[in-house]
Amino acid sequence: RGTIEPADVFVKNWELLPPRATLRLIAMNDMHGAFRKRPDGSLGNRGGFAEIATMVRQARAECAPMCTTLLLSGGDLFTGTPPSDLTTGAAVVPVLNAMGFAAHALGNHEFDYGQDTLRARMRGLHARVLGANVTYADGRDVGWIPNDTLIATPVGTVGVVGLADPNTPLTTMPAHVADLRFAPLVPVIRRHAESLRARGARYVVVVAHEGAFCNIDNPDDCRGDIIEVARELGRGVVDAIVSGHTHSAVSTIVEGIPIVQARSSTRALGVIDLPLDSRVPQPRPDVREVKSDSIVPDPEVGALVASAVAAVADRVSAFVVNNESTLPRRGEQYALGNLIADAQRAAGRGDIGVMNNGGIRADLRAGEVRWGDL
Repeated sequence: RGTIEPADVFVKNWELLPPRATLRLIAMNDMHGAFRKRPDGSLGNRGGFAEIATMVRQARAECAPMCTTLLLSGGDLFTGTPPSDLTTGAAVVPVLNAMGFAAHALGNHEFDYGQDTLRARMRGLHARVLGANVTYADGRDVGWIPNDTLIATPVGTVGVVGLADPNTPLTTMPAHVADLRFAPLVPVIRRHAESLRARGARYVVVVAHEGAFCNIDNPDDCRGDIIEVARELGRGVVDAIVSGHTHSAVSTIVEGIPIVQARSSTRALGVIDLPLDSRVPQPRPDVREVKSDSIVPDPEVGALVASAVAAVADRVSAFVVNNESTLPRRGEQYALGNLIADAQRAAGRGDIGVMNNGGIRADLRAGEVRWGDL
């Protein structure tokens, strides 16, 4: 499961392995504490930690025995659901540990509960949360935020470098990161890739909370910051990129670098296969939809989900109102957005209320509306 091992047990003889041996990277991003499956338009129910855990297990098993797998994430682990937010992310930690992650990128929403809480969550996680481009204002390294990590695998040592979004001060509460600086990605990646290779890495993988958008009809027609990062890096600097932040599906190859992003809220799973033999063509990355109603939930993770949901059930299930019609996230002026803006204006006794459509993460369905729905 990508357990971090001491340097003295790193695999040195990867060149003796069979030529069909492969490193499989299984990727998630922007999980936002999505404990349970939920309706997703015409696509039915999607997501849920227990359901995607089953898909992770299947992705690990389907290429055995010729592949080694690592589960990685592109950040934003917590903020987004009552079981997560009412415990300031604590309920998410045992789920991520049970799934066997090897490393996480540092997402902007990791700072939502403040630095002290983030440090506590990082201490609880088995996998490191990496942010190599984060420093103090005077340029000093932030000691409690690891930069990279080396992981022993049967196909050789894997170096992972993690990056936070340079715009993090604009996408979390600014006061929570006032003493921190977030550097541009490319120089930091180059420096750490060189260091990881020198320290024995056979592969160098980037986990970055930086994303892109791709044409649904042409997955190689992409735009966005992580695409520009890959173009600037060029061939040979890193072997793969797990991205995040834009909540989109990305499965492309730029300058020979496979890049994957698996939507958000556990609704999809990304897969990158890196053949050991450099003569084998690089397979296209894959984004697999989590069609939850046809998946048997993982029992271990399912038990953790049930416990987390039960702990906040009384508050979440409290009745608020009967909603006459569904309020969808559609158009430029959502009726739902106007409702939220009016509610915030009233609560704050203000003259004007403004709501960002991107901050509305679900439709409000007709019928009984509970506190958790809101």
